[in-house]
Amino acid sequence: SAEGSVEKGFLFRVEASESNFGKSPPMGPKWATHESLTGGGGKEPDHLKHMESNLNSAHPSHRLVLPPDADVYLCNEAEGSADYSNPTGNAASGVFDPDTGLSGFEGNYVLVSRGKCTFEAKARSAQRLGASGVIVRNTLDSKYRLIDEDADTNTNLQGPDWGNTKWPEEQRDYECGTNKAHGHVGWRAEIETSALSFRPPPYDGTINDVLLTGPAVDGSLCAKEPNLENFEHHCPSQRCVLTGKNASSDGSTLEACCAWDMYVRMATDGELDGDAVPQEEEEDIVIPALFVTMESGDELYEVVVDAAIQQGEIVQFVNVVPYARWYPPVHFSGIVVWVVALLTLGVSAYGSATEYRTSWKKISQAVSDGVVVFQRSAGNSGRERVETEDTVDLDNENGGDFELEMANQGASATPAESNGENGSTPTSPGSDSFSIDDDADGTNEDDFVGNPTSPSPADTPASTEETAAGEEGAASSGPATEQQEPPATPNTQQPQRVNANSQSSTAGAQSMELNALHVVLFVACASSFLFILFFFNLDKVIRVLYGIGGSVAMNHILFYPLYDKLLVSKFRLGGAKIANKLQSNAFGKLPYISNLTWMEVLSAASAWSFGIAWIVIGMTRVHPMSNGYYWFIQDVMGVCFCILILGLIHINTIMVASILLCLVFVYDIFYVFISPYIVGSSMMIDVATGANGIDPTFCEK
Repeated sequence: SAEGSVEKGFLFRVEASESNFGKSPPMGPKWATHESLTGGGGKEPDHLKHMESNLNSAHPSHRLVLPPDADVYLCNEAEGSADYSNPTGNAASGVFDPDTGLSGFEGNYVLVSRGKCTFEAKARSAQRLGASGVIVRNTLDSKYRLIDEDADTNTNLQGPDWGNTKWPEEQRDYECGTNKAHGHVGWRAEIETSALSFRPPPYDGTINDVLLTGPAVDGSLCAKEPNLENFEHHCPSQRCVLTGKNASSDGSTLEACCAWDMYVRMATDGELDGDAVPQEEEEDIVIPALFVTMESGDELYEVVVDAAIQQGEIVQFVNVVPYARWYPPVHFSGIVVWVVALLTLGVSAYGSATEYRTSWKKISQAVSDGVVVFQRSAGNSGRERVETEDTVDLDNENGGDFELEMANQGASATPAESNGENGSTPTSPGSDSFSIDDDADGTNEDDFVGNPTSPSPADTPASTEETAAGEEGAASSGPATEQQEPPATPNTQQPQRVNANSQSSTAGAQSMELNALHVVLFVACASSFLFILFFFNLDKVIRVLYGIGGSVAMNHILFYPLYDKLLVSKFRLGGAKIANKLQSNAFGKLPYISNLTWMEVLSAASAWSFGIAWIVIGMTRVHPMSNGYYWFIQDVMGVCFCILILGLIHINTIMVASILLCLVFVYDIFYVFISPYIVGSSMMIDVATGANGIDPTFCEK
C-alpha cells in the first residue's frame, strides 16, 4: 500500500486442514463456501455481501509473514536454544525488541515449513511470538530424516548417507504406479545421483526440491522421461521423492516416484516435543494452526517473498482472511441416521416381544373362559397368588412346565381330563375350555396355577362321574356311538395344546434367553475376535463374514416376510395357484433340504444375490464406499442384522442386563481409550475403520 491505501480483493483462495490442538478460525457464511469472502480477482468487492464481510469484525484479515531468520522452522525452542516465553532473556535470539519487548509478529499469521520438529511445537513457538495463527506448509524436504541425529556423518561422501537415512514410505509418501491408486496415479523415474545434493544430510531441500518439482519445461528431473504427456496425469502433485533404492547396480542413479500431496490433520505431540516440560504443564495453544499442501504452500511462499521486495516507496504485504467452511448445525443425514436407528430399535423391541404378546393373548382367552392362570411367585415379589376354595395347584413335587389345552366347539374331553387329573377342569360340549397339564420334560420351571370359575371336581362328583361314564359308554358302544356323533368335518379343529413357557418365535427360529454365563462368554469371544482382527489385519475376512451374516439377516427379516405378504398372505400376486406352489416342498425327499419350500428358496436366493454382489464389490474395489449400491446394501444388512439378533435374544432379569452393560462398558473403554497406551493405537477404531497399518489419507488416495 502507498499512503495508507489498501488494495482490496483476493488473488486466490486455498484450502487448509485444521489441527486437533489449536482453535478453529471463525466460521464463514454459507455463501462463502462457493464464493470468495472478500471479493474477486484483485478488484473492488463486487457484491454487497462482500462489502458486509469486509466490515464484519468476525472475519478479520491478518498479515502473512515468514518466521524469524534465526528460526526458519520454529524449532529452536524444541531444540532448547531459545525460550520465546521470556522476551527479556532472548537477546541472543535477536527476535524481540529490547526496548518494547515485542517480536513484530503480533497479530500476524506465520507461514512455516514442515519438518525438524513437531506441529505442536511450531504452533506453540508462533503463539509465544505473539502470532494470531500459524500455517504449516508441506514440503518434499520434510519426507526425509536421520535415524540417529547424533551420529557422525562422513562429509567426504557425495551420495546419500544410506545407513542413517529414513526414506519416504511407499503408498504413504509416494506412488510408483505399481499399486491400485485412484485414477492410476503413479510415476517412476531414474535420477542421476550426481545431480542431487545430500549435504547437509540426509537431504538438501534448498537444491533438490526445485529439481524434483514441476513439469519438464521447468527443469524437473523427474519429468524427463518418455511419454511426458502422461506425467501430469499420473502425477497430479508434479513432485517426486527419492525412494532410497538404487536404479542401477553401481549407484549412479536413484529411483524417484510421484509424491503424494495430501492434507493431514495435525495431531498433538504428547511428550515428543523435545523439551523437559510435562505435557500436562505445557502452555495451551489458543491460536488456529492450519496445514496446506505443497502446491498451496509454494504459492503462498512465493507471494510472501515477492511482496517483501520493496519497490520504491510502495510497501507490499500479503493479508490472509482465515475462516472455517460453513456447515449446518444439524444435517439432514444426521436426522436420517437418527430416525433409522429409532425405527430399528422399535422394530427389534416389537419383534422380541412377539412371544409375550402371543402368550398373553392365550392366557387372556383362558381367563375369559373361566381359568385363571398366573405364575407362581416363589419367595419373590410379583402378582399375589389367587387363593380361593376353587384354586387348583399343580403338584409341587412334579414341578416343571405345564400346558394349557383348549378344547374347541364340538370336541369332547379326554378321560383323564374328565376325572380332574392334574388339576384340570371338566369340559362341556359346545364351548371352548382349558385344562392344565404338567409338562413331561421334568424341568423345574416356574409353576402356574389354574383357578376354574365352574364348580370344582370335588364339589360336583356326579357331574364328573356322568361325564366319565358317558365316555366309557361311548367307547364300548361301537357303531351305535358313531350314529349319535356326527362325523368330523375338515373344519373341525382338534384341541390345541399351548406351552405357556414356549420360546419359539414367529419366524420359526429359536430364541435364546441369556444368562450370566452367556454374557461373560460373549464378551470374552468378542475380545478374542477383536485381538485377531487387529493383529492379523483381516479386513477382507470381516467383509466376507459381514456379507454372509447380512445375507442371512435379509432373508429372515426382509425378503421372506415381504414375499409372504405379496405372494401368499394378503395380495397374492399371481393368484392362489402360485401361492400354493410357493408353499410346497421344493426338493422332494432330498436329505437335509426336504422340508424347504419354494418360498424359502426364493427369499434365500434374493438375499444371497444382494449379499454376494456386496462382497464382490468390497473385495474388488479399492474404495468400495464410493459405490452407492455398496453402502446402501451395507446399511440395509446392518439394520436387518440388528433386528434379527435383538429379536432372538431375550434378557429377562435385571441381573443379567446389569452384568452385560458393565462388561460391555469396560470392553469399550479398554479397546477405545486404554489400548493406545499399550499397542500405540485404538484397537477398536482401527478395526472398525479398517485403518490398521494404513495412513489416514489412504481412502482419498
